[in-house]
Amino acid sequence: MSLMRLRSLFGFNCLCRGIACYAPTNSVLIGIALVLLSSLSLAPLNAQEAGQCGVAERINFPVDVNTFRIVNDFGTPSPRHQGSFHTGEDWYGGRGMSFGQPVRAIANGRVTFSSPTGWGRDGGVIVLEHIMPDGTTVYSQYGHLIETDTRPFPRGLTCVNAGDVIATIGDARPAPHLHFEIRTNNPTAPGGGYFPEMLIERGWIHPSRFIRNWQVWLQPAHEWHVDTSDVRGPAAAPFVLADNSLVVVDGSRVRRVLPDGRILWRITPDARPVGVIGLDGLPVIIDASGRMQLVNLDGSIERSWQTDVALDGPPLVAGEALLLRTADDALVAFAPDLQTIQWRLDNVPPLLRSHVAARTVGLLTERNELLTISLDGRLLNRTQLRAGASLDTAMNGDLLVYTRGGLWTIDANGTWALAIEDAPPGGDSGAILRTLDGRLFLFDGEMLHLYDETNQHVWQVPFVPVTGWTQLAFYDDILLLTSNHGHIVAVRASNGGLCNNVQVYGSRLANQWQQRGSDGILRVAIADQIIGLDWATFVRGCL
Repeated sequence: MSLMRLRSLFGFNCLCRGIACYAPTNSVLIGIALVLLSSLSLAPLNAQEAGQCGVAERINFPVDVNTFRIVNDFGTPSPRHQGSFHTGEDWYGGRGMSFGQPVRAIANGRVTFSSPTGWGRDGGVIVLEHIMPDGTTVYSQYGHLIETDTRPFPRGLTCVNAGDVIATIGDARPAPHLHFEIRTNNPTAPGGGYFPEMLIERGWIHPSRFIRNWQVWLQPAHEWHVDTSDVRGPAAAPFVLADNSLVVVDGSRVRRVLPDGRILWRITPDARPVGVIGLDGLPVIIDASGRMQLVNLDGSIERSWQTDVALDGPPLVAGEALLLRTADDALVAFAPDLQTIQWRLDNVPPLLRSHVAARTVGLLTERNELLTISLDGRLLNRTQLRAGASLDTAMNGDLLVYTRGGLWTIDANGTWALAIEDAPPGGDSGAILRTLDGRLFLFDGEMLHLYDETNQHVWQVPFVPVTGWTQLAFYDDILLLTSNHGHIVAVRASNGGLCNNVQVYGSRLANQWQQRGSDGILRVAIADQIIGLDWATFVRGCL
């Protein structure tokens, strides 16, 4: 039995090395391991288990994503279909570029439906059955197709391989495009492309999310992953315990994720949790009502207390103070006792990014306004930026701000100064990282740049295509860049050479977080999952 099959066989929300059940104690669910790995066979699916066409060993999109784009997304309601929801994705290659283009099988599979007239005047339909490595069965559907003498439709019940051309795009309304969907229902009929009820509950799966995630889950570095309930990702950075467990805000609840991806306990506060911080090595859950709960490692509540403010944002540690945004758009600083409010700053909108420098705090709002405040709560500067910005600390302790207008510093008085005159413009996808030895890395959305400790330009190299809000981290002379669009890219810090590049599902609304643990596992939270990657395997191209 493979590691990944445990999820489907026992109903887990994570891949794990053991089996856990949960017994409620008040609002806490305690996980107890019932079966040890040593008692399980970890052999892959055999031929009989996998079916006559084998198991999906690789997966890809049915069309070239560098040429085609989604013009009608999964779950979009359609007025033309009385508000029914789109059951797949419509992929369009541009004017005059879609008709006749090849459509490929996303993975090994068996043909369960194949008809050139499956949708009448709207073209042919093919449905393929896929057995995934975790033992689950899914069906991929391809619509608005035509067959030709050189590309006939595959016969029913025959096998196809990943990447096989199964048909071409036909002349569908309103313009030639591919309708593509993934589902667990209806293997032998094409369906209508729209459905009046909630799709996920009725067996449809977000196609791009399914493919992007499985592309990474099939990587050798993949150890485990945990599904979360909020597609926007973690509302706050997880709190990391000494054993590399994560205490994570997940929608209306807080969960402890063990180092191997199992869930040990769940807590559901009375109000929406906004973050988790540490106090004497234990997690403190902060909820929107202003209540704080100190939690023991087994998930029991040690003690709790109520503050006088309603909260609406993740915590930020600034020196000995804890900064939190309130429901009435203020920023408050709690003393180390987590009860006394030291100061309050009004008119602080919802935040996108924040960074604590030696003497100042930079707060970037969702509307790209940068607030610079002192550690004692004085507003030093308020600047509207043209686009997003990335923040870090300069060698002298000033705040570094990488914007579309270049690289700047902001000192303890709130004064802006140009840091590097010829620095490339940053912006929404820009990222900055100053290492402890003084090296400065800038990612401008297309190129990666290195500057030495005197801010002299050393090199620049083209980067793999990356979109979304990005951030840089530094581990053992390897740079890690992640984005909320799901990119996870490792390169050599010495020359920018690529170590590895994968992409899980993400979106412009998603949050992100990453950290390499002392156990050698890189934990990344993007959109609705936390994934554990073996770091040495992930970067072995550079070792």
